Amino acid sequence: MLTKRHMSLSRLSQDGKHSSKLKSNRRKIRLLAGVFAIAFVALTARYFGLRSFLSPTALRERVLSYGPLAPLAFVIVYSIATIFFLPGTPVTIAGGVIFGKFLGTIYTIIGATLGATIAFIAARALGESFVEDLLKKKYKKLYEYDKKIQRNGLAVVLFLRFVPLFPFNGLNFALGLTKVKTRDFILGTAVGIIPGSFALAFIGDSVATFSPFNLALSISLFALLALTPYFYKKYKSWKRNGRR
Repeated sequence: MLTKRHMSLSRLSQDGKHSSKLKSNRRKIRLLAGVFAIAFVALTARYFGLRSFLSPTALRERVLSYGPLAPLAFVIVYSIATIFFLPGTPVTIAGGVIFGKFLGTIYTIIGATLGATIAFIAARALGESFVEDLLKKKYKKLYEYDKKIQRNGLAVVLFLRFVPLFPFNGLNFALGLTKVKTRDFILGTAVGIIPGSFALAFIGDSVATFSPFNLALSISLFALLALTPYFYKKYKSWKRNGRR
């Protein structure tokens, strides 16, 4: 009787180890697949010179070559840049140069939100074993507030977009590992990036129209928005010290 029970427990232990090993192997496969995918994208971007392609001048010429489809081309380029961690600032400025400050802002919001949503969904599809290993250390504070994010997803995403405490492109993947709803992520992103998108598109529009006053105004607006993380940290520090 004891022998049978011992054999049963031993078998359960072996099954548990086998299951744990399978999970570990799956995680390794996912991680390797993700690393290879990122390496492939990076090499492709380097080979085709995508970074130089994203300069405002080159992008303007490229987008305008599509004629009536120029807005669609711009949105696609912005989405790709967002997914592959390419800088969005020159693209947004180019949007202002090409379409003006208002349409440039609208097309930027559409492209950035589309790319951000694809990255967000991809993070959830790849799962923790891939994205967590790459991002969780960098975004440690974000995951500490996961329950708060679940309860107030829209407000948290709005705040993180308006006060850029984390890089935009990385945050898309990082938020994919939290419990924030997809709907809240999309809405929070689209609304939260309006001020920054407008400021950069305004800079591009001011350059295109050769308006020194508007250029100074747009740069001042962008500088003010860029300093919001600094002001926020100062406020948090003051609040913390005030309670002592």
